[in-house]
Amino acid sequence: MMGLFDSGVRPLVDEYLAKKQAEVRDYGDYWSASSAGYCMRLNILKRLGTPEVPEIQEDKARTTRVFESGHIFHEWLQRITKDAGISVASEVELQDEELMIRGHFDDLVLIKGKDDFDDVYGGLGEKGFHHAPDIEPDHLILYDYKTAHSGSFKWKKQQTEIGHYHKMQLGTYLYMLKKNGLDIEGVDAKSVTEARILSISKDDLRMDEKQLMWTPQLKREVEAYWTELNRWWNDKKLPPCTCVEHDGGFMGKRSAKGKVYNPFFYNDQPCSGEWFLLNKKEGK
Repeated sequence: MMGLFDSGVRPLVDEYLAKKQAEVRDYGDYWSASSAGYCMRLNILKRLGTPEVPEIQEDKARTTRVFESGHIFHEWLQRITKDAGISVASEVELQDEELMIRGHFDDLVLIKGKDDFDDVYGGLGEKGFHHAPDIEPDHLILYDYKTAHSGSFKWKKQQTEIGHYHKMQLGTYLYMLKKNGLDIEGVDAKSVTEARILSISKDDLRMDEKQLMWTPQLKREVEAYWTELNRWWNDKKLPPCTCVEHDGGFMGKRSAKGKVYNPFFYNDQPCSGEWFLLNKKEGK
C-alpha cells in the first residue's frame, strides 16, 4: 500500500531535482575551477567518466535536496547584494586557456565608502557598515557562498585560517580575474586582491566569514597545482591519491557515522585504482 511519503509532492520533487542535477555543466576539455585543490587522481577519475561506487549513491534523493538548498541560499545572497547595489557581477564564467580551467564565481562586490551608504541607506555608514578600520572603501571582494549544518559552526569559529580546498578554489578564481579581468564598464577586476568564504547555516542561519588575500605565494600554488594536473592528464597516468592530506583527510576516509565523501571509495580505499580498473575492463 502506498504511503503518504510516496503519493504526494515528494516523489515529484526528487524526480525533478534528479533531472536537474543530470544537466551538469559540461566543461569539455577544461577542468572545473571548483575542483581546485582536490586530489588530482579524484579529478582525473571524474573527467574520465568513472562511475561512482554504488554504495556512495545511497539516499541520493536526500543528498540532491541538500545540494538544492545550497543553490537556494546562493540565489538569496546574490539577490541581496544586487539589490543593495554592491554586486558588480555574479555567476560569471571565467576561463583560462593556458591552464585549461573554467568555472563560475558566486559574487564580486564593490565595498563602498561611508558617504555612499549614508546617501542610499540613511546612516549605515555612521554605524560602521563596510567601514572597519582595516577595510578600505571602493575596492573589490570576491565572495564564495557556502552552506553548512549548524553543528559545524563550533569549529568554524575556532578555525582562524581558510581550509585548503576553499583556499585553492578562491585562489583559482582570483588568479583568473587578475589575469584576464572582466568586460564590465567602470570595473577593474584585475585590481581584486581579496576573497572571502561566507558560510551560512542551513538550519539556524548563522554566518561565518573567512578571508583570503592574494599573494605571490598563492599565485605560485595555484599555477603549480593546475600545471601538474595537466601534466598527469597529458601523460595519461593516474597520480597518487592525496585525499587524506588536507582538511582532516575527510575526503579519504569514512566519517564517525560511516559517511563517505569520496565517490570512488572502494574496499576502504579512496580514489580506488581497483575500482578504476574494474570499470575500465568492463568498458565503462
